[in-house]
Amino acid sequence: MTPPRIVVVGDVAVDVLVEPRSPAVPGADVPARIRMRAGGAGANTAAWLAHLGADVTLVARVGDDPAGRTAVDDLRAAGVRLAATIDRDDPTCTVVVLLTDGDRTMLSDRGAARRLAPADLPSFEEADHLHLSGYVLVDPASRAAARAALAQARAAGVSTSVDPQVAPALGPAFLDDVRGVDLLLPNAAELAALGGVDELRDVVGAVAATDGPRTARWTDRRGTWTAEPPHADVVDPTGAGDAFDAGVLVAWLGGSAPAAALEAGCAAGAAAVGRLGARPVSSPTPSPARRRC
Repeated sequence: MTPPRIVVVGDVAVDVLVEPRSPAVPGADVPARIRMRAGGAGANTAAWLAHLGADVTLVARVGDDPAGRTAVDDLRAAGVRLAATIDRDDPTCTVVVLLTDGDRTMLSDRGAARRLAPADLPSFEEADHLHLSGYVLVDPASRAAARAALAQARAAGVSTSVDPQVAPALGPAFLDDVRGVDLLLPNAAELAALGGVDELRDVVGAVAATDGPRTARWTDRRGTWTAEPPHADVVDPTGAGDAFDAGVLVAWLGGSAPAAALEAGCAAGAAAVGRLGARPVSSPTPSPARRRC
């Protein structure tokens, strides 16, 4: 039994978490609790994958700055291999996350991440699976790298998954780009933006959709399976979907049935929302894995 070898293509970022102590007023100085945490959807999923026992490599582009160097060191300490390109011109991606009443508003500057290029991609010959962050695919600046990753993974016989992640940017072009992907991992808003699960049946192999604290659903050509997320006291919803992706992928690639894969994803998502920040806090731990023949 060996862990699945997963390549994640996505962003490494610094999250600036802002919790106003009173409603924001234009032109005023509003007291707030401000913290900096490691972030980036791709990096978050990679960290959760390592935490759950996967053999994971993250492909990303970071700035030649303290934030980028710290982020790379943090990910390595979390058990993630890095195929990171250092960008001399743009800073490491930064995301300001405004937290209010259990909800969030995100202000993003992708910086070096938007310059990810096909030349930054590694070989997929030694991988079992490619997971692609939707931020890379929907940004015109990095779209070529995302499309190249999917094409190269398919040519190598590697299974693929995509988390859409940017509901307002989804449309026909996105559907064309993800055609033939094995697993799509949208949340409820992203699924609605794509026209619902019926529109995706002939586009991707399966859809594993989350809806916050409500029922998660897996749909493929065989049918539909569901799982109920465990109760969680929400401290910070940032990264919940990234953790869900990791839980689903480790279980699914390990041979679990759809319902069990959803349950694993929901458990990881619940663990993520119960703390401040988008990453797991403990060291990587073993998990059930797929047998290779």
